[in-house]
Amino acid sequence: MIPGTGSWIRKWAEIRPNRTAWIFGEKSYSYLEANRRINQVASVLLEDGVVRGDRVAVLLYNGNEFLEVFFACAKIGTIFVPINFRLAPPEAAFILSDCGARILFYDPELSTVVAAMKAAVPGLHTIEVGHADAVRSVSQDQVGSSRISYGVSSYEALIASAPTDEPQAEVTLEDYQLIMYTSGTTGRPKGAVISHGNTYFNSVNGHLAYPILSTDVTYVVAPLFHMGALNIFTTPTIHAGGTVLLGRSFDPGVALETIERHRVTTMFGPPTMFQMMMEAPNWPQADLSSLRFLFAGGAPCPLNLIEAYNERGIALAQGFGLTETSPFVTLLPMEDAIRKLGSVGLPVFHSEVCVASDDGRHLEAGERGELLTRGPHIFQCYWNNPEATDAAFIDGWFRTGDIGYRDEEGYYYLVDRKKDMIISGGENIYPAELERVIEEHPAVLEVAVIGVPEKKWGEVPLAVVVRRSEADIDAEGIVEFLRPRLASYKLPRSVIFSHALPRSASGKVLKPVLREQFGGLFQGTSSDGELAAHPSLTNSQGPEGAI
Repeated sequence: MIPGTGSWIRKWAEIRPNRTAWIFGEKSYSYLEANRRINQVASVLLEDGVVRGDRVAVLLYNGNEFLEVFFACAKIGTIFVPINFRLAPPEAAFILSDCGARILFYDPELSTVVAAMKAAVPGLHTIEVGHADAVRSVSQDQVGSSRISYGVSSYEALIASAPTDEPQAEVTLEDYQLIMYTSGTTGRPKGAVISHGNTYFNSVNGHLAYPILSTDVTYVVAPLFHMGALNIFTTPTIHAGGTVLLGRSFDPGVALETIERHRVTTMFGPPTMFQMMMEAPNWPQADLSSLRFLFAGGAPCPLNLIEAYNERGIALAQGFGLTETSPFVTLLPMEDAIRKLGSVGLPVFHSEVCVASDDGRHLEAGERGELLTRGPHIFQCYWNNPEATDAAFIDGWFRTGDIGYRDEEGYYYLVDRKKDMIISGGENIYPAELERVIEEHPAVLEVAVIGVPEKKWGEVPLAVVVRRSEADIDAEGIVEFLRPRLASYKLPRSVIFSHALPRSASGKVLKPVLREQFGGLFQGTSSDGELAAHPSLTNSQGPEGAI
């Protein structure tokens, strides 16, 4: 019987106790020290009466405490619930209520959010991470037994005197490990339940596809509450006995300096992150010779980005995955990045993938349909939501919600999200296809295409474009660039220029936000002939935003 993922730290503490597990700020933690601190956190949780299956939530920036709580929960069989620190208090409170969290670890900078959440989640125990001088207090619960009250408690003060003994708990791959909530952009967020087995097989899939080594130093600056940051490199690197370098926030210039200083070998991020690094002033002179490869996920990787890194001798790995798939589903061999440009690659070792029609019929190469997948990396269920769980599967296959196809060599391609597809005059238009073509324009930094209602055609495409600095291009110029490259019915009805696109913490463009802003643009209007840029919006600067 294979033990749960909490055993990984203990095993490395026994085999290579002095090897560095993770680094945060100026402090390095060996596997031995990390294991002791994790055991102390587990002791604190057990002292509070937390039992197997209870939920423990965190509202934390990247830091050693995030991983300590994560692995402490894994050791004692409690379920870890990371919360997006960018959520508004009502959104975060919903997650806490939905999962029934017993305890919340939080960053002191987020104390205002936590105060607002506690009003909506009575009885929640909280531990503030970052103030070692806070006082440990004890209160009485309803039945009169003594228990720790975490309203004013300090993380460091609590674990300082806690036992370092290894918890006596039997946790296996079948046990639930974490609940990671989806973005909720189309309604209430759903909590995807990930088991220890899901994390284990995801790690194995990563090792088999892109060997992750015990000598690797992975730079984790994307937020760990996101599946990509947690499970693309962080957990597989720990599984391999490597080192995780934790960054609290992303700055492209600082990232380049950090890679050089710590001899970073791997890093995950959305393509936008690597684009910003490439455009940083210190890019030309940065020493990136330590990098083995980078992993770009969350959005298609444009050719100019792949080429720019290839010129520096750095390969960009790419793939496809979701929160519900832990996340690896397919991975593109790095040597095929240009030959198979636009492909998300081949299924990972412990995964099956197919393209299917709406009724579940498997389609042939070249035919477009929904990508389905199955294997030991697939999540267990949506927490407290059996209806959503049932709807997510067909004949044992998980429905990804992504439209795509495979070529004759078995490589998979994504066309678009099923819900993002535009139906204009009876024709299917895939925004991702338009985006890829628009991004070929040298003046375009990034673009998002959405469908907006229109009286005659039902829906028409609208492109929100971010220009490169100093670029001189207008809406008509974009459309003229597209005319020889796209069918006329695919041309955007309008082009709007913006300073930035609204993005989630994982770097994905928040198209529901764009639909809310521009969805009523053509309501009640009609257009004849070829689609073109809307004259009144040609010079629009669009909304301000931040990546």
